[in-house]
Amino acid sequence: MLLKSPFPIQSVVMLLLLLLAPLLAQTGLIPADFSPAKTVFQTNSSYDARIALAVDGVIVHRHGDPRWKSTLQSWQEKGFRTGRMFFADSDAGNVFWTGKWDGKKYPQSVERRADGNVVKCANVRPYMLPTEAWIRYLEEMTQQSLEAGVGTILPEEPLAHVHTGYEEQFKKLWQERYHRPWEPEHQSHEARFLTGQLKAELYNQLENRLRQRTRSYAQHHKQPVSFIVPIHSLYSNIAAQLTTPLGISDQMGAIDGYIGQIWTGPVNWALGNYDSPQKSFFSSAYVLYDYFTQLTVANDKTLWLLIDPVEDNPQHSWSEFAEWYQHCAAAMLLMREVDRYEVMPWPDRIFLPGYATGGKTPAPEDFRTRCLAITQVLQEIPRGGTWCDDTGRSLRSTAMPTIGIAVSDTFMWEKNPPPKLQGIYGLLLPLVEQGIPVSSMVLERVRERDYMKRFQIIIVSYEEWKPIGETLNLALVEWVRRGGTLLILGQDGDPLDQCKNFWWHKLGFSSPLAHLLAKVKWNDTHTTFRRLGKGYVFRNKISPRQFSDPKIAQKDYTPLLDTAVKQTTGKTLFRPGYFCMRRGPFLIAHSRQQPLQIPGRYLDVFDPAFSIREGVFLSPGESGIYRDVYPLYRENEPSLMHCTHRLLGEKRVNQTLQFTVRGPAETPGVARIFLGLLEKPNIIGHDSQGTIVTVTAEKKDLTMLLRWPNDPEGVTIEVK
Repeated sequence: MLLKSPFPIQSVVMLLLLLLAPLLAQTGLIPADFSPAKTVFQTNSSYDARIALAVDGVIVHRHGDPRWKSTLQSWQEKGFRTGRMFFADSDAGNVFWTGKWDGKKYPQSVERRADGNVVKCANVRPYMLPTEAWIRYLEEMTQQSLEAGVGTILPEEPLAHVHTGYEEQFKKLWQERYHRPWEPEHQSHEARFLTGQLKAELYNQLENRLRQRTRSYAQHHKQPVSFIVPIHSLYSNIAAQLTTPLGISDQMGAIDGYIGQIWTGPVNWALGNYDSPQKSFFSSAYVLYDYFTQLTVANDKTLWLLIDPVEDNPQHSWSEFAEWYQHCAAAMLLMREVDRYEVMPWPDRIFLPGYATGGKTPAPEDFRTRCLAITQVLQEIPRGGTWCDDTGRSLRSTAMPTIGIAVSDTFMWEKNPPPKLQGIYGLLLPLVEQGIPVSSMVLERVRERDYMKRFQIIIVSYEEWKPIGETLNLALVEWVRRGGTLLILGQDGDPLDQCKNFWWHKLGFSSPLAHLLAKVKWNDTHTTFRRLGKGYVFRNKISPRQFSDPKIAQKDYTPLLDTAVKQTTGKTLFRPGYFCMRRGPFLIAHSRQQPLQIPGRYLDVFDPAFSIREGVFLSPGESGIYRDVYPLYRENEPSLMHCTHRLLGEKRVNQTLQFTVRGPAETPGVARIFLGLLEKPNIIGHDSQGTIVTVTAEKKDLTMLLRWPNDPEGVTIEVK
């Protein structure tokens, strides 16, 4: 007998818990700890077999809705680990600020524009200033959630707008923080910066308070309860004029991890703030996913990357959603340091009727099949991976040096001219478009040696943002002395540089750039680069905003980086024009500038029929995720090739193949099997109660495509 487990060991443990869930739920032994969950989703709906994806954890939201507890219990009773999410930034249900919470109204705890109008999300719930009263309200919500038995607290989107700050309460907080009269954010670059900084600090304090409440409860009750922050990326926040503690929050140690909220909306928001004839949805998705990876890699924070097959805007079609979903999935899976995922928020919008998503719900069957096929990939895919060339062979690590683009939370506080992402996307996207796996480098982490060891080359420009203190510059210089290569681009002299109240003027420098150049001992006699300790410093005064022009990028940016790579590694900058990576049995690929053709035999995961491809072929601009099935043909034994979510195990006894799959009701289960020596297979399906389930089969060559009605409790297929 051959027993095959396609999962990492942590997922095997989760599978056992899922199988035992009904018994454990009855005995009250469901573990509260949420941290082992590899896959999760969030919902406002009570348990419904049609959205019962067999993930490791379910997050219940329902902020401001008294039904939240019964909704939570409905999932707990079915054996799911649960978490509680609520808005940290907005008053859903208008419970708090209108006086429904404690009988007091809080008109100055909501964000207001210069005209005094309240800023609302979707025109229904106000965004909040994190005052003491608002924090106490969320502390009470945290306590109630903990008492309901959740394994994690998730205060969603602790963020604020930088174009607000006109509330009387904020003016008082400003004076307490800066010891000077309040200045409206529109008055100057300095006022905008200080407004953004204070709002980020206030939300950082909110996170700390809620984390302390969570930790105290966990310690008192001796239960493992985590504190996870679901939040948008730095770049989509900048596009939406929002500020939130990201890099600075990571330094405070207030949180256990993040859910990186990335989907079509944020990807397009960011892309809309970058003007270039050479840009793509995939490239924007890639840098958004990478930012969260850089925020959490090489530390003890846990990260779930989110992917949403759809978005809130109902004007888009299902075909548009399918294309964007494919690009997002490929970009996300190229983040090889991450193997935990929120497989979708609000599965209701895809699997249940009554929504306007894509024109009408539920989604077409093919679309739902794609979602479940990718969810199965997310359930299986291991951590790690290797970059490959266009033959599918692994590349040596020296072929692709790690290049970082320095960024900071202060980027969200600056009053930059539109397009707001022109300078940073001008450094990132021209490289991604050439197939170079460039990364953001979170400057707030510059003092962490394990993190900084990841980078061989770092590019920095202070035209769009400023380091918050001199110690960050000093740590960056020390990294160079240890052997790193630093490229310093752009010039100084903008209005914020000229403000006399910041650290660089107090130290006698005209700008943070002038301070950095002094510390690397740069002067105008150095033409291109100089040696500093064991490393190198390169300098060019060209503005990164110009690199949005492909001609300028090709003439000035890429050659400069190529020179730095040669000086650092002795090799030429590798610019394949595509991305290709192997992770376990999966091949993730995206072609940017030229067709990509990889030999082999692969199952196309995005194809609802799980077609077998003789080689991978992608035209420029296409993404794909494939399963390498060539080894099955060599073994020539009956095997499962791929299936929709969720495979609970596969075994083979002699010439009988058996596997069990759990999935949401009313969406068919789909699997392609390799028949091997079975010429006339007899296929039998039955549910968890032993009732026969109808399985349709379509044979092609040595494989067969199977379909059956899904069951959240599981369907077992036998191929004899």
